[in-house]
Amino acid sequence: MPVSRGLKLFSIVVFILLPIYSHAQYPYLGMQTSWRKSMVSATMNPAEINNLHRKVEVGFFATNAVISTNTLSFGQMVNNTNDLWDNLISEASGNIQGTTEGTVMIPSVGIKLNKWSVGLLSQAYISGNIIDINADLGRHITDNRNSLNSTSFGIDNPQNQRIAGSTWVETGLIIGREIWNNKNSKLSLAGNFKMVYPINYNNIGVDAFQGVLIRDGSEITISDASASINLIYNRDLVDFRSLDFDYSNLTFENPSGFGLDFGVNWQLKNERGVWLNSGLAVRNIGKVKFGDNFTAHNFTMNIPEGNDFNIDVLNTDLENVRTVFMESDFFSFTSSQEGFEVYLPTVLAINGDMKISEIFYLSFYGQTFIQNKNFEFQIPNANIVSLIPSAIFGKFEVYSPWTYFDISNLTVGLGFRYGGFFIGSHSILSGVIADTNKLDVHAGLNWSFGRVQ
Repeated sequence: MPVSRGLKLFSIVVFILLPIYSHAQYPYLGMQTSWRKSMVSATMNPAEINNLHRKVEVGFFATNAVISTNTLSFGQMVNNTNDLWDNLISEASGNIQGTTEGTVMIPSVGIKLNKWSVGLLSQAYISGNIIDINADLGRHITDNRNSLNSTSFGIDNPQNQRIAGSTWVETGLIIGREIWNNKNSKLSLAGNFKMVYPINYNNIGVDAFQGVLIRDGSEITISDASASINLIYNRDLVDFRSLDFDYSNLTFENPSGFGLDFGVNWQLKNERGVWLNSGLAVRNIGKVKFGDNFTAHNFTMNIPEGNDFNIDVLNTDLENVRTVFMESDFFSFTSSQEGFEVYLPTVLAINGDMKISEIFYLSFYGQTFIQNKNFEFQIPNANIVSLIPSAIFGKFEVYSPWTYFDISNLTVGLGFRYGGFFIGSHSILSGVIADTNKLDVHAGLNWSFGRVQ
């Protein structure tokens, strides 16, 4: 029997919003905390611009790609890239969580001018997230799809089941200043003042969903059900009629948002120089406005006991879905708007780097997302704690991030730096040895000249 159109719509959206090779908002653990400070370090804490390796630092590029779930293992993601959704459904033991995030840093530059430092830092982001998707519901729809038996399944999911994707570009001016600098310590501050260029934002959310799902052969209906439903999409970009994501319609719009990163850095010194470097930062304060080609619709679903709604009438066109909801007695239209503001993924971050010897170093990084990931107009971010031992032999550095991510839990990675070039992963060791739930890679190239600071 054919798969229901409602399920097909859901699966297509997952793959559109969660491409495995995406570049979006994610830290460069190991390089941001490296003893050689660069423009990559300033993405973690803008106050690190006061600690650049040399007077002038140029970041030619830096990029990372990551996919992380609470369900799929490293091996499953590597070997089954074409069947991620089916694997997520079949392997999940609770609600599904997943993310693809990272960054692409466009060529950027920082300059140290006595007690002042200035820099231009530009980055591009693509972000996709699966939040609290009910795996039991997905299995009930997909399992035994060829069976002619009738079954029913009760649903009670109080969370906002959400699939969200976003794309934007930032261009920031970093201004830093040393507050004091003596033989024992150094204190400095900096801010990154960012113009934000919107590109794309999508969200499908089903909040507080409860009811009964009934399968009768190939027909799937829901009854005695209630929920709040949110649909946000770009009418010029998402062409669900042909099942295509039309990238040709992506537009780089004028800046319509403002963001702010603010950081403080404190160093301790002895007769051999800096032995402790630490910092505190708040990043991505602000929001961005998406224009009139973006639409947001909210509906309330109420299907009384004894009535049912056939989800097969939902085809793969979101405009059709909206029309079906508008015309059905079971869905009440609550609000609609063209153009809206989306909150940037604000985090509070701390970092620390300790020089153990002339060769060995130990770094710490932690960040916490301080907003509500279930809000429809919110770009989510990760909670992270990482301990990173490293060793430096002249221009060569090797580092190994031991990191706890809120979705994939503990991962162990490995990376290398030679001069200004670096390449590594947060998960390669644990993925190969223990088959953990994260797959990622990062790389970049920096170049500097002038006197070593």
